[in-house]
Amino acid sequence: MKTIITFAILNAATAYAGCMTTEQCPDLLALETPDCHQYHIFVTRGSDSPYPGHQSDLVRLVCDGLGGDCGFENIIYPANSSYAGREAWCQSAASGAVAAQAQLTEYTDRCPSSKLILFGFSQGASVTLDYLGGGGGPVGKCIQDNNPPLDRLKAPGSNVVAAIVFGAAVRAASMPYSFKGGKDFNGTSPRSEKALAGLEPYADILRDYCNFGDPVCAPSSQPAKVAQHLNYFDLYNDEAAEWVIDTAQGPSGNNTNTKSSTSLSSMPSTASGGPARATSIASSLQTTTSSTIPKSSSSGSSTAAIASSTIASLAIMLQCIYMY
Repeated sequence: MKTIITFAILNAATAYAGCMTTEQCPDLLALETPDCHQYHIFVTRGSDSPYPGHQSDLVRLVCDGLGGDCGFENIIYPANSSYAGREAWCQSAASGAVAAQAQLTEYTDRCPSSKLILFGFSQGASVTLDYLGGGGGPVGKCIQDNNPPLDRLKAPGSNVVAAIVFGAAVRAASMPYSFKGGKDFNGTSPRSEKALAGLEPYADILRDYCNFGDPVCAPSSQPAKVAQHLNYFDLYNDEAAEWVIDTAQGPSGNNTNTKSSTSLSSMPSTASGGPARATSIASSLQTTTSSTIPKSSSSGSSTAAIASSTIASLAIMLQCIYMY
């Protein structure tokens, strides 16, 4: 356990170097809105992460590259890991798929001309694939309730212009939209044939990122390393943003800013942080991990951000160990 804690502390600053919450970065808060925009991003966070979680820098890159008429909202769902109970992951994912379809429907009812972009990480990646193409069935030691796919021919499905997911627990190997070294491996559980058929109409606007050695999306790729589940947004943000922008705009584009003008290296660093929602087992270790990080009056806000990220890191690491 001490090794896990140390690993979490050492990797917190690098694995989650960007904003994890809107409180940490005011410019991200300015993008969070239910209002109608030309482009609207729906973000589905990973297990036990705060809103919006690991994908926040990607949101900013994409909105910047799309020229400003862009906002985002979080898919509101529990994001519980298996530490909340044997059935917790499946119940959380099922409720997330239902909630997401309701949120997208409500938004397109108000904003019928808006173009929708979908992001998901870890459990949130599975939920994104579920609400897009349909989901349900066995996942690890639990059974997830079934949900139908979004109809590609009518709103909100017809409004979706790009979808990108990272480290999905439930995924199938070797699909046309599979990318990176883990693409030819099944996830913790494979997607059903019915669910894959539901994703097929979206295949040309979908990317499913999976690293070799990611114990969540490619557990049979060995050696498995937790870092391979945590580093997507360190490695791929710029290329992912470019693909999302190009795909969302279509072949001809619809504004002059067809590439993101901001790279991660030029983004503002994380400011003051709020506490992450962590699993009960991770929360019980918060005092231990926080006490190892030195505090000073000049670095209190950054220390808080690192401590918050440490707990989120630890929650995901523990989840990876149990293959959820």
